[in-house]
Amino acid sequence: MIRIAQISDCHLFADASKTSYGQIAPYQSLAKVLDDIALQSIDLLLVTGDLSGDGSLESYRHFEQLIKQRGIQSQWLILPGNHDDLSVLQQQFSSVNLWSHYSIAAPLTIQNWQLHLLNTKTSGTGGFLAESDLVALAQSLKQSRDYSQLIAAHHHPLVCHSWMDNHGWQNSHKLLEVIAQYDSVKAMIYGHIHAELQQQIGQCHYLACPSTCWQWALQAEFGISQQAPAYRVLNLDPTGQFTTDIKRVEYS
Repeated sequence: MIRIAQISDCHLFADASKTSYGQIAPYQSLAKVLDDIALQSIDLLLVTGDLSGDGSLESYRHFEQLIKQRGIQSQWLILPGNHDDLSVLQQQFSSVNLWSHYSIAAPLTIQNWQLHLLNTKTSGTGGFLAESDLVALAQSLKQSRDYSQLIAAHHHPLVCHSWMDNHGWQNSHKLLEVIAQYDSVKAMIYGHIHAELQQQIGQCHYLACPSTCWQWALQAEFGISQQAPAYRVLNLDPTGQFTTDIKRVEYS
């Protein structure tokens, strides 16, 4: 069994005491989430984008300090989101902790599962996956049919029927076409929408992760949900089956 903890949209600021929506300070809420994760037995901690809210070097240093303070020993990896600064990410973190350490042609392989890390960051708030990455993903999936596949990105590949669809993934339909060809793709996980959401097309489950700080209401106009900060746990079975759960962490 492989156990993955997914966190997303941490929105850390250079000022660790800074609060925003719902008077939640992202640093404090992430600290509580990581406290809970530290009690779990996990094989991988995966950050699916927007680790920083301001792209500052200090915000990324806060994360690394929190990881060390909580004694989290598992492997951890960071995918970029629209609020992240790629150059600062690469300046602060070792390459082994970044998505770019694993090419799409050579994904992270744990036992009989493969994890494909997709960079959908653009210059704006929406997402886009390079055509070359789509081709590489299709080729990788074709060559690895004996593995169970998990795909991760920041932006949401399916509409969530809310105001967040104004900040969606421009060419996600091309990714969906690739995934539909391969029964080996069991799930895709992502963040961006600050909410829990589960959808299914064919064999693939599309799973959105809540934020470790502010939760968005999935409605036509911008709104805040009163749900607590959260993270997702995935249990990947050698048979290719998986279970998943959202764990809320009270913030006060």
